[in-house]
Amino acid sequence: MMGTSRKSLLARAACACAILAAVAGEMDFAGAQGAAAAPASTASQQFRSHNSLGEELKQSEGREVHIFFIHGIGSDGPNSHDSQALRKSICAYLKDCTSPAGEQVGSYDYADKGRFAPDGPLPGLEYMDRPVWSTAEEWRAAAPFAVHYRLARTHGSPVFVDELNWWPLVLALKCREIIGADARLAGPALQRIKTCSTRTPDAGVPGRFLSYDWIPPDEAERLLALPRRGALANRAIKNNLADWGFADAIVALGPLHDWLAAGLRQLILKSVKAANLAGAVPGVPVENPLSPGPRQEFVIVTHSLGSYLVFSALNIDPNDTGDGSYASTPEAREAFTQVLRQTSLVYFFANQVPLLELANLTQKSGDKPTGDEFAAHLEAWGKLRCDYEKQMEGTDPCRLPKIVALNDPSDLLTWRVPNLTTVEVENYRVQNALHWFWLIEDPTKAHDNYPNDKQAIQEMLQPGKSQD
Repeated sequence: MMGTSRKSLLARAACACAILAAVAGEMDFAGAQGAAAAPASTASQQFRSHNSLGEELKQSEGREVHIFFIHGIGSDGPNSHDSQALRKSICAYLKDCTSPAGEQVGSYDYADKGRFAPDGPLPGLEYMDRPVWSTAEEWRAAAPFAVHYRLARTHGSPVFVDELNWWPLVLALKCREIIGADARLAGPALQRIKTCSTRTPDAGVPGRFLSYDWIPPDEAERLLALPRRGALANRAIKNNLADWGFADAIVALGPLHDWLAAGLRQLILKSVKAANLAGAVPGVPVENPLSPGPRQEFVIVTHSLGSYLVFSALNIDPNDTGDGSYASTPEAREAFTQVLRQTSLVYFFANQVPLLELANLTQKSGDKPTGDEFAAHLEAWGKLRCDYEKQMEGTDPCRLPKIVALNDPSDLLTWRVPNLTTVEVENYRVQNALHWFWLIEDPTKAHDNYPNDKQAIQEMLQPGKSQD
């Protein structure tokens, strides 16, 4: 009886701690990330795949290292720049950045070609027979965008971080159909309704918005006055975890997936173009600004759902007609392929790849599988990178490109990445927050704190002994 009583007490204590952690912390699942790399001093070093981001940064002569950062589920949207924490961590490691987290370069860079053309037709997507976007202004407010940063240094080559934001595409659905509707059932989520009802035009780009009132202010006021019917802890968990977080993952598995991938394709090439034009000699035209130069090396850093989305975006299937924008023209497709060739490292700050692939089963039809294979995209990237190294160095075999997955075992939303044929996969265990009484780790910090956690940054820059 005594043993059972103690077990019961411990279980109740763990449950209570978990509830308090969920209520006290906002489970925004935004996570901050970004990462950079740097060039090498010899031809052999210049094109070799590196073991870690730290190795890239130390061998920075002669190259430009560019980091594409893709955020995860539950981004706070206009209230969050998810790469900031990582930029700060990188500068703390380098010790010679001229500002703590680098400086923004230019204005927000919106997807604006093909299906994202601001004067083009509205998408035909509907939710329960209602259009997702009803006006041209709403569609302009839904465009994904990139923010470009430059981490200038006093004793080394600068590091470039391009923050790719896909969250505007999902806010219309989440705000109106989930947050607004659930306010009537469980009760209003103050911070989420505030985010969904604030309109802020982008002063730097006419016709665009830093935030948009998907819920009109008068409707938001009415929703906030509704009674709180759900129990406090349950309501907080549902509002933040299910309504604001899991909703993104569900959207990413449906028809909007193609739009998210197309938006990321545009933002990647727009980031390359922005860097090429910024580095051009005045008066000398750039022949193909979308195509990366031979001195540029790319590193991808993703958080959570971003890992799943980015490799859907990096699909190089020649039979894929694309979205009528950058990635569907011959020049742009070649430029996109070249970005893959010049990408040697990918970091996952938590990932849901094994979980989400349960919804993407493939079936063999003759010799070819049907379906959108995440593993096939990764392995195609591995082959491209290997061929690129052999072409530049004339050596065989090449060093495989690498995925480094950082996982906190107490993170409720991460899984190990399985082994792949043409890509080296390393899974590392980290601990993003304290374990309280060995029973509970704050769920919010366990998922969000990768770019702030010293151990996670250490494994990213100088891998240690926590490989799983």
